[in-house]
Amino acid sequence: MKSLLSLIKVSLNHDMNIFKINTKKQSKFSKIGLPIIITIYIMIIFGVYSNELIKQLTPVHMEYFALTMFVMIVSFLTLIEGIYKSGSLLFNCKDDDLLLSLPIKKRTILFIRIFKFYVFELLYNSLFLLPAIIVYAYYIHPSWTYYLSSVVAIFLLPIIPIILSCIIGFLITAFSSRFKGKSIVQTIVTTIFLVAILFFSYNLDNIIKNIAKQATSINDLITKLYYPAGSYIKLVTDFKVTEFLLFILIHILLFTIVIFILGKTYFKINSNNKRVLIKKKTSHNSHYEIKKHSPTRAIIKKEISRYVNSSVYIVNAGFGLVLFLLGCIIISLKFDSLATSMLANSKDLTIENVKDVLPTLMFGFVCFTSFMTSITSSTISLEGKTFNILKSLPIKPYQIMKAKILSALVIMIPCILVGDIIIFIRFQFDIISILLILLASIILPIISETFGILINLKYPKLDALNDTEVVKQSMSSMIATFMGMGISLLNIILLFMLLGKNMSNHLIIIIFMSFYTVLCIGITFFLYKTCDKSFNNIIT
Repeated sequence: MKSLLSLIKVSLNHDMNIFKINTKKQSKFSKIGLPIIITIYIMIIFGVYSNELIKQLTPVHMEYFALTMFVMIVSFLTLIEGIYKSGSLLFNCKDDDLLLSLPIKKRTILFIRIFKFYVFELLYNSLFLLPAIIVYAYYIHPSWTYYLSSVVAIFLLPIIPIILSCIIGFLITAFSSRFKGKSIVQTIVTTIFLVAILFFSYNLDNIIKNIAKQATSINDLITKLYYPAGSYIKLVTDFKVTEFLLFILIHILLFTIVIFILGKTYFKINSNNKRVLIKKKTSHNSHYEIKKHSPTRAIIKKEISRYVNSSVYIVNAGFGLVLFLLGCIIISLKFDSLATSMLANSKDLTIENVKDVLPTLMFGFVCFTSFMTSITSSTISLEGKTFNILKSLPIKPYQIMKAKILSALVIMIPCILVGDIIIFIRFQFDIISILLILLASIILPIISETFGILINLKYPKLDALNDTEVVKQSMSSMIATFMGMGISLLNIILLFMLLGKNMSNHLIIIIFMSFYTVLCIGITFFLYKTCDKSFNNIIT
């Protein structure tokens, strides 16, 4: 037990400190203030949502339905996030050799890995559930059993989504480990699964309507389909000791059983995932040619290779590009039906009105995709302990940063241009709109990826044990995500404000692109001036 607690302590101290920064000097604000501000910001937002929802439910005395919805939403988000996080968090860990050499049971190692996963999801879920629990208590003034049930529920609710995501992650990794291109196969399977989930979510209204015909209410439907939500709501509305103990026992038993079952095959799959398949070739030609590349081209090649060989990196940083392409295809094929459903409650707007402003809407879609895709916010952190090798290269830091940005653009821009061309052909945009959107498809990714590299230079994480910690749990990736969301939201608001003033598509896009062009030049110049100092201040 003592060795288990020591391993858990070391693992959490090393891996869960997402705000640890590898620089010569870390400010108190970065260490303490910024995490607190981000946490309060998220909790306030979800507290406002909870308040508005419970206000609407108070007249019909169904305030508890807000808790049901939040439990379902958080569990769903945990499942989606865990599916592609589990593959990297449980497999391909850099400390495998060290842990396997220690005199501890292999099942203990698996428990530590899943427990670390559980702690992260517990913190993640608490950000969303606590505001709803507090707002509900403010309106209802419940007894002490509500607080007891809620505290226990916060600790137990992440378990079933984690179990499901671990099982799915195991299956994906087990399937991909049989192929030579393990990471590519794993990425394809994971992407297909996530697209299937999104498709299911898109048609969820129709599915719920068909099932709800057999249920008395939406709340009854959810609580019947998902045991944790139903059990928690029963404890909130009618607390019983037997149900409370059963709620705890079921979750603990499920967690124990899954670890026991997965422990039987975990290490076999892990070893298969690490093995290298060598295809033997026979050749009578003994002449070998050494290819030479320029430093920039060599770094670009290395970065792209690093990207395609990390499934969690591809899915996290590139899934937005997949959605962009799917969105362009769906809009092209089903524009009339989508527009009709969107305008169902509008008497003033018609499909022709939407077609008239389609170039501006497409520009907004490009903006959203560009700023929500940040490949470079993790690229320095992924160097890990090899960062000193990068420092020793006989080229300037700015050239290295430029190569990393170019490698991200090589991935992003072609995907965006393909989506652009699909829309251009389907809706026959005029030449000026085409040129402006093509310009945006180049400049906006440059801004996004330059922002990403600047953030990662400021907040690198070089001591991660796997890619998941860098891509999902690092400060730089979190800042890049929130910054992208903020800029995207501001873009949408401003675009609709200008559309409301009956301005032409060309004028609106020109106004935005004039600003973004100046911003692109300014941020590139800022990187050129500051990257040498920031790069040299990073320590491993």
